[in-house]
Amino acid sequence: MLLDGLFAGGTYALMAAGMALILGVVKVINLSHGAFFTLGAYVAYALAGRGVQTPLAAAALAAVIAFAFGVFLGKSFVNPVRTHPFALPVGTLACALLFEAAAQRIWGPHPLSIEAGAPWIGPGGLVIRRWGVIAFLSSAALLGGLRWVLSARPGLPLRLIAEDEEIAGSLGMNVEAIRYLTFGGACAMAAAAGALLSPSGAVTPTMGRAPLLLSLVVVIVAGMDSVAAIFLLSIGLGIFGNACAWLLSPQWSYVAMLAAVCLLLSARPAGIVALAGRRD
Repeated sequence: MLLDGLFAGGTYALMAAGMALILGVVKVINLSHGAFFTLGAYVAYALAGRGVQTPLAAAALAAVIAFAFGVFLGKSFVNPVRTHPFALPVGTLACALLFEAAAQRIWGPHPLSIEAGAPWIGPGGLVIRRWGVIAFLSSAALLGGLRWVLSARPGLPLRLIAEDEEIAGSLGMNVEAIRYLTFGGACAMAAAAGALLSPSGAVTPTMGRAPLLLSLVVVIVAGMDSVAAIFLLSIGLGIFGNACAWLLSPQWSYVAMLAAVCLLLSARPAGIVALAGRRD
């Protein structure tokens, strides 16, 4: 139970970090983020049906497809209407619903499953899910790379645009291109998370809705500037959700996680990062 929560939390963190990138750099709320998570799961299912059951291959292909779609969406829709407060959330929500309808048309409304493979048996008969280890290590590596990029010289344009777009533009940076490339990269992260987590449960057209809400509240609580805080909070929520699923039922997993975050926000509206900064 603890390990399964750890594995799930790592992939939640990958999706939440993508949402944080969009909120920080593009400065919009992407309500189609969950659809890219679902896209990743269906890519993994399609590859599994062709005998390719390697999670890393599914995550890589899903990331490439999602990046292409994300860049197209960012360039053709997000950038032109990002200054309109209502058009963008409604538009990205419409894209998500359109994808759900297309997925239902192609794969049907019924839950699908992916063969998870034989688990490893650890000391004392401990069952370790192979897909979970790969998902967690892959997510941790990607998040570590993202943290390095954001703190090093390659991430300077992103940090500058997040701080002041006008100054970034005056320094010769192509702000529009950086925005839609960032949007595409964040969508790729969501799709990779969906592909890595797909063996854990049913693949359905609406499976991305709960992770979308979870990634939003994780970013609100952990903040947009700390990849480590996003990772740790996601791990904690993953373990808590799995414990609730084991003690109650799997249907209560996401409900319990969202309820826990709502209680935390009601107690500390500024979030845990702001609280830690105030103590320092």
